[in-house]
Amino acid sequence: MKYISYLTKALIILLIVFFLIGCYATTHRGPATLKSGQFSGNVGYMHLKGTDADTNDNPGKLVTVDARAGVLKFWDLGLTRTFDMTDYEGVDTEGMDTYWVDTKVQLSNLEGTNLLPQLALGYGFGDMVADDDQDDKIFVNSLYVILGIPTGYVTPYYSFRYEFASDEVQWVPSWAWEEESDMIQKAHIIGFEVNAIEFAKPVFEFGRFYVVDFADGLNIITAGLNFYLDVPKLLLTKDTEITE
Repeated sequence: MKYISYLTKALIILLIVFFLIGCYATTHRGPATLKSGQFSGNVGYMHLKGTDADTNDNPGKLVTVDARAGVLKFWDLGLTRTFDMTDYEGVDTEGMDTYWVDTKVQLSNLEGTNLLPQLALGYGFGDMVADDDQDDKIFVNSLYVILGIPTGYVTPYYSFRYEFASDEVQWVPSWAWEEESDMIQKAHIIGFEVNAIEFAKPVFEFGRFYVVDFADGLNIITAGLNFYLDVPKLLLTKDTEITE
């Protein structure tokens, strides 16, 4: 029985490492970047389960919180924090609490004209919060592209992620062309951000992470709410009210 207990713990540790190598996080947004003076926050839930997982296996459950700020008209920065709510059935583990830092550059349709494609390129890295051993750090370097089409009601978008784990943050993504393909994790994600309210927009995503075989990976579903604050617009509105 003790052997089975050790085996169970080992399998769960391997599962956590597998999750860490993917460090499952997204921007929860389409390709449009925030402009200078604009800010956004997100609260969401992420559900993870392997494509070959038994129906009785506990799925991964993460709560995500993030914040983004516009730097230039075509460039913004983001910080994401995940909190692991997975039931590990009594196993002593701190789970997959992580943080992410990323930057995104919008390459087309900066004005957000409806029905015109928007394309953005992003790069960032993630790390496990509970890992305090500086000699054994693992960072997940992530390169991603997002393509979407804004409309008056909803912005559908597609994201492809390319991720590689290493012991350091790699500011230049040379690993994307230097490493073997079967060492790099990929992800296809489809998302929808509802534009019903200007300052609060529901978002839904689904997709799959995999390394070699697309059929053998991990399904992901996320749902959340994006909040937006446009400081220049608020100040302009206030000045107009005072003038009147």
